[in-house]
Amino acid sequence: MSRVRLVRIFWLGAAALLVVAALVAIVALLRGELTETDGRILLTLGALFVVGATGLAGLALVDSGRYATFGKVVASLAPVEFAILVSWIWGDPGTTHEKIGSTTILLVVGQLALTTQLLLLAGRRLRPLVALTGALLTAAVGGTIAALWSEPEDTTFAKVLAATWILAGLGWFLLPVLQRYTAAVGPTGERVLAELDGVELVATRAPVPDAVEARLERGERLVLRRTR
Repeated sequence: MSRVRLVRIFWLGAAALLVVAALVAIVALLRGELTETDGRILLTLGALFVVGATGLAGLALVDSGRYATFGKVVASLAPVEFAILVSWIWGDPGTTHEKIGSTTILLVVGQLALTTQLLLLAGRRLRPLVALTGALLTAAVGGTIAALWSEPEDTTFAKVLAATWILAGLGWFLLPVLQRYTAAVGPTGERVLAELDGVELVATRAPVPDAVEARLERGERLVLRRTR
Protein backbone atom coordinates (compact mmCIF):
# COMPACT_ATOMS: atom_id res chain seq x y z
CA MET A 1 0.00 0.00 0.00
CA SER A 2 1.45 3.38 -1.01
CA ARG A 3 2.15 6.19 1.43
CA VAL A 4 -0.40 8.44 -0.31
CA ARG A 5 -3.11 5.80 0.15
CA LEU A 6 -2.17 5.41 3.83
CA VAL A 7 -2.35 9.15 4.34
CA ARG A 8 -5.79 9.32 2.72
CA ILE A 9 -7.07 6.42 4.83
CA PHE A 10 -5.71 8.05 7.99
CA TRP A 11 -7.34 11.41 7.31
CA LEU A 12 -10.63 9.76 6.39
CA GLY A 13 -10.42 7.90 9.69
CA ALA A 14 -9.56 11.14 11.48
CA ALA A 15 -12.64 12.78 9.96
CA ALA A 16 -14.76 9.84 11.12
CA LEU A 17 -13.31 10.15 14.63
CA LEU A 18 -14.18 13.85 14.72
CA VAL A 19 -17.75 13.04 13.66
CA VAL A 20 -18.08 10.40 16.39
CA ALA A 21 -16.58 12.77 18.97
CA ALA A 22 -19.04 15.49 17.93
CA LEU A 23 -21.96 13.06 18.24
CA VAL A 24 -20.82 12.00 21.71
CA ALA A 25 -20.56 15.65 22.75
CA ILE A 26 -24.03 16.43 21.34
CA VAL A 27 -25.58 13.46 23.18
CA ALA A 28 -23.90 14.59 26.39
CA LEU A 29 -25.18 18.13 25.83
CA LEU A 30 -28.74 16.94 25.28
CA ARG A 31 -28.56 14.83 28.42
CA GLY A 32 -27.24 17.83 30.30
CA GLU A 33 -24.07 16.13 31.51
CA LEU A 34 -20.90 14.41 30.33
CA THR A 35 -20.89 10.95 31.86
CA GLU A 36 -17.80 8.97 32.72
CA THR A 37 -18.48 6.69 29.76
CA ASP A 38 -18.71 9.68 27.40
CA GLY A 39 -15.39 10.96 28.71
CA ARG A 40 -13.75 7.58 28.20
CA ILE A 41 -15.07 7.36 24.63
CA LEU A 42 -13.62 10.80 23.84
CA LEU A 43 -10.29 9.88 25.42
CA THR A 44 -10.20 6.64 23.42
CA LEU A 45 -10.84 8.52 20.19
CA GLY A 46 -8.11 11.01 21.08
CA ALA A 47 -5.67 8.19 21.84
CA LEU A 48 -6.52 6.50 18.54
CA PHE A 49 -5.88 9.74 16.65
CA VAL A 50 -2.52 10.48 18.29
CA VAL A 51 -1.23 6.91 18.18
CA GLY A 52 -2.47 6.55 14.61
CA ALA A 53 -0.64 9.72 13.61
CA THR A 54 2.52 8.39 15.24
CA GLY A 55 2.27 5.05 13.49
CA LEU A 56 1.57 6.71 10.16
CA ALA A 57 4.58 8.99 10.60
CA GLY A 58 6.70 5.91 11.23
CA LEU A 59 5.40 4.27 8.06
CA ALA A 60 6.13 7.48 6.14
CA LEU A 61 9.74 7.26 7.31
CA VAL A 62 9.94 3.66 6.11
CA ASP A 63 8.44 4.64 2.77
CA SER A 64 10.87 7.53 2.34
CA GLY A 65 13.86 5.22 2.83
CA ARG A 66 15.35 7.54 5.47
CA TYR A 67 15.74 6.32 9.04
CA ALA A 68 13.64 3.30 8.03
CA THR A 69 14.67 1.22 11.06
CA PHE A 70 13.43 3.87 13.47
CA GLY A 71 10.23 4.21 11.43
CA LYS A 72 9.61 0.46 11.64
CA VAL A 73 10.06 0.51 15.41
CA VAL A 74 7.64 3.43 15.80
CA ALA A 75 5.04 1.84 13.52
CA SER A 76 5.28 -1.57 15.21
CA LEU A 77 4.92 -0.05 18.69
CA ALA A 78 1.78 1.91 17.80
CA PRO A 79 -0.76 -0.96 18.20
CA VAL A 80 0.80 -2.00 21.52
CA GLU A 81 0.73 1.58 22.81
CA PHE A 82 -2.89 2.00 21.77
CA ALA A 83 -3.86 -1.22 23.55
CA ILE A 84 -2.13 0.00 26.73
CA LEU A 85 -3.90 3.36 26.53
CA VAL A 86 -7.30 1.71 26.01
CA SER A 87 -6.65 -0.52 29.03
CA TRP A 88 -5.66 2.57 31.03
CA ILE A 89 -8.71 4.58 29.96
CA TRP A 90 -11.27 1.84 30.57
CA GLY A 91 -9.58 -0.01 33.44
CA ASP A 92 -10.03 0.50 37.14
CA PRO A 93 -8.03 3.41 38.59
CA GLY A 94 -4.87 2.62 40.48
CA THR A 95 -1.48 4.15 41.09
CA THR A 96 0.46 1.63 39.00
CA HIS A 97 -2.18 1.68 36.27
CA GLU A 98 -2.01 5.47 36.10
CA LYS A 99 1.77 5.44 35.88
CA ILE A 100 1.75 2.90 33.06
CA GLY A 101 -0.76 4.98 31.11
CA SER A 102 1.17 8.21 31.70
CA THR A 103 4.43 6.52 30.67
CA THR A 104 2.84 5.35 27.43
CA ILE A 105 1.57 8.85 26.66
CA LEU A 106 5.05 10.28 27.16
CA LEU A 107 6.57 7.66 24.87
CA VAL A 108 3.99 8.36 22.15
CA VAL A 109 4.56 12.12 22.39
CA GLY A 110 8.33 11.67 22.16
CA GLN A 111 8.07 9.31 19.18
CA LEU A 112 5.64 11.60 17.35
CA ALA A 113 7.82 14.67 17.90
CA LEU A 114 11.03 12.96 16.77
CA THR A 115 9.43 11.21 13.81
CA THR A 116 7.89 14.42 12.49
CA GLN A 117 11.28 16.13 12.88
CA LEU A 118 12.91 13.46 10.73
CA LEU A 119 10.14 13.78 8.14
CA LEU A 120 10.52 17.57 8.02
CA LEU A 121 14.29 17.41 7.64
CA ALA A 122 15.43 18.21 4.11
CA GLY A 123 19.11 17.98 3.27
CA ARG A 124 22.05 17.70 5.63
CA ARG A 125 22.56 21.28 6.74
CA LEU A 126 20.25 21.07 9.77
CA ARG A 127 21.01 17.50 10.82
CA PRO A 128 22.91 18.70 13.94
CA LEU A 129 19.79 20.56 15.08
CA VAL A 130 17.64 17.46 14.63
CA ALA A 131 20.21 15.33 16.47
CA LEU A 132 20.28 17.83 19.35
CA THR A 133 16.48 17.99 19.45
CA GLY A 134 16.31 14.19 19.49
CA ALA A 135 18.76 14.04 22.38
CA LEU A 136 16.78 16.64 24.31
CA LEU A 137 13.50 14.83 23.64
CA THR A 138 15.01 11.55 24.80
CA ALA A 139 16.32 13.19 27.97
CA ALA A 140 13.02 14.98 28.62
CA VAL A 141 10.87 11.89 28.12
CA GLY A 142 13.25 9.61 30.03
CA GLY A 143 13.62 12.08 32.90
CA THR A 144 9.87 12.62 33.17
CA ILE A 145 9.21 8.88 33.23
CA ALA A 146 11.89 8.42 35.90
CA ALA A 147 10.35 11.22 37.97
CA LEU A 148 6.89 9.74 37.48
CA TRP A 149 7.90 6.40 38.97
CA SER A 150 10.35 7.59 41.63
CA GLU A 151 8.48 10.76 42.68
CA PRO A 152 11.57 12.77 43.71
CA GLU A 153 11.16 15.70 46.07
CA ASP A 154 14.11 17.66 44.67
CA THR A 155 12.78 20.81 43.00
CA THR A 156 16.08 21.31 41.15
CA PHE A 157 15.49 18.16 39.13
CA ALA A 158 12.01 19.40 38.18
CA LYS A 159 13.45 22.73 37.00
CA VAL A 160 16.12 21.02 34.90
CA LEU A 161 13.47 18.74 33.43
CA ALA A 162 11.22 21.68 32.56
CA ALA A 163 14.15 23.47 30.91
CA THR A 164 14.89 20.34 28.87
CA TRP A 165 11.31 20.19 27.62
CA ILE A 166 11.44 23.88 26.67
CA LEU A 167 14.70 23.44 24.74
CA ALA A 168 13.34 20.34 23.00
CA GLY A 169 10.23 22.28 21.96
CA LEU A 170 12.41 25.14 20.74
CA GLY A 171 14.45 22.76 18.60
CA TRP A 172 11.27 21.22 17.17
CA PHE A 173 9.87 24.61 16.13
CA LEU A 174 13.21 25.94 14.87
CA LEU A 175 13.64 23.26 12.20
CA PRO A 176 10.86 24.36 9.81
CA VAL A 177 11.68 28.03 10.44
CA LEU A 178 15.39 27.61 9.67
CA GLN A 179 14.67 25.45 6.64
CA ARG A 180 12.44 28.19 5.24
CA TYR A 181 15.15 30.73 5.97
CA THR A 182 17.94 28.76 4.32
CA ALA A 183 15.72 28.12 1.30
CA ALA A 184 14.97 31.85 1.03
CA VAL A 185 18.62 32.95 1.19
CA GLY A 186 20.07 29.99 -0.70
CA PRO A 187 21.27 29.99 -4.29
CA THR A 188 18.71 30.73 -7.00
CA GLY A 189 20.64 29.16 -9.90
CA GLU A 190 18.81 26.83 -12.22
CA ARG A 191 19.47 23.10 -12.39
CA VAL A 192 18.40 21.16 -15.46
CA LEU A 193 16.98 17.81 -14.37
CA ALA A 194 16.09 16.39 -17.79
CA GLU A 195 15.60 17.39 -21.43
CA LEU A 196 13.36 15.96 -24.13
CA ASP A 197 12.94 17.30 -27.68
CA GLY A 198 14.22 20.72 -26.69
CA VAL A 199 12.05 20.93 -23.56
CA GLU A 200 13.94 21.15 -20.27
CA LEU A 201 12.77 20.14 -16.81
CA VAL A 202 14.36 22.74 -14.55
CA ALA A 203 14.71 22.97 -10.77
CA THR A 204 14.97 26.57 -9.56
CA ARG A 205 14.18 28.78 -6.59
CA ALA A 206 13.59 31.87 -8.72
CA PRO A 207 10.79 32.73 -11.18
CA VAL A 208 11.55 31.74 -14.78
CA PRO A 209 10.02 33.87 -17.55
CA ASP A 210 8.02 32.12 -20.29
CA ALA A 211 7.94 28.87 -18.31
CA VAL A 212 5.12 26.62 -17.16
CA GLU A 213 5.24 26.00 -13.43
CA ALA A 214 3.76 22.80 -12.02
CA ARG A 215 2.66 22.53 -8.40
CA LEU A 216 3.04 18.99 -7.12
CA GLU A 217 0.67 17.33 -4.68
CA ARG A 218 2.15 15.31 -1.84
CA GLY A 219 3.54 12.01 -3.12
CA GLU A 220 3.63 13.08 -6.78
CA ARG A 221 6.78 13.22 -8.93
CA LEU A 222 7.68 14.84 -12.23
CA VAL A 223 8.50 12.66 -15.26
CA LEU A 224 9.25 13.37 -18.92
CA ARG A 225 7.75 11.05 -21.50
CA ARG A 226 7.47 11.01 -25.25
CA THR A 227 3.90 11.07 -26.57
CA ARG A 228 4.74 10.04 -30.13
